Amino acid sequence: MPRLRRSRIALIATVVATTAVTAACTKRSDSTGSHDSGGSSGRKLSVIVVSGPLSDPFFGAMKTGADNAGKELNVSTEYLSPTSTDASGPTLARLMQAAVAKKPDAIVVGNFFPAAQDPEIKAAVKAGIPVVVINSGQSDWKQLGALAFVGIEPVVAGTRSDEQSAKLGVKKGLCVNTVPGNPALEQLCQGYTDTLKKSGGTASELRIPYQDATNPTKVTQAIEGALKADNSIDGVFTTGSIVAESALTAADDIGRKLTIGSGDPSTKVLKDIEAGKIQYAMDQQPYLQTYYGVLIAKQYVQYRISPSGNVLTGPLVIDKDSAAAVLKINETYQGIRGAA
Repeated sequence: MPRLRRSRIALIATVVATTAVTAACTKRSDSTGSHDSGGSSGRKLSVIVVSGPLSDPFFGAMKTGADNAGKELNVSTEYLSPTSTDASGPTLARLMQAAVAKKPDAIVVGNFFPAAQDPEIKAAVKAGIPVVVINSGQSDWKQLGALAFVGIEPVVAGTRSDEQSAKLGVKKGLCVNTVPGNPALEQLCQGYTDTLKKSGGTASELRIPYQDATNPTKVTQAIEGALKADNSIDGVFTTGSIVAESALTAADDIGRKLTIGSGDPSTKVLKDIEAGKIQYAMDQQPYLQTYYGVLIAKQYVQYRISPSGNVLTGPLVIDKDSAAAVLKINETYQGIRGAA
């Protein structure tokens, strides 16, 4: 592991540990209720999480993280999400408006479509509600007035994915993006394509409208079309686990041998990695993103403390050597690693 990456991981661990110790040792001067209750009136603090549709195992792990944080930190949490067919910017903006209207103590939100969501995040901050941005929005959370960002640096994740692909011999890559307009996923693909070009290969991006992303048949057909149009493509990286399965189906349908990487894991993807059908998955640990988001929100509301920079939760690379261990975890703790 590079020294810089080790340093970042160590820094994250230190921040979380220090925060936890401070929370345990600090007593609010205005507290009239139980120290563990979270609020000065003795009630539980309320945190609303606004994030993606639960039809995707990635976001299922996010909800599990929020639920477990609520139980373990004695916080009342609520997860607001769109349906799989209506996860658009305007819909997420309306969910943010609904969250603000409930007047929670804090909001944790994935800023997937900044053009639509930025005004609502600013409105929440203006209304005096602390906001923690998770997953997407790493580049502008400070400008919006948010407390912190928890997630990954998408360009770094794309770079590491390409490095993994290049190590496996990929010369012509295809990055499949099923959420055009989401800057994090666009940067993920950009990191992938730029790094492959620097290593002597080439790469392109296939953009599939989000309304088609939940239809495996349409996604498979789109990937098949791209593969048939360019016989030199020997590697595919997808921005999600469901799409990775569609890429595998497309390759099988046309008899093409590909190196396939997934932007996140699922049980099916992990089993395919074990079987050698998919070569790797990037894991940004969505469970930690909401868990840390709720933790940061609580500790800011209760103690006025928060991290001063990005809290990075990945990316980790899961390959054939490590897939079995992750699958074993999911047998005991279902959904923690975004697997369903």
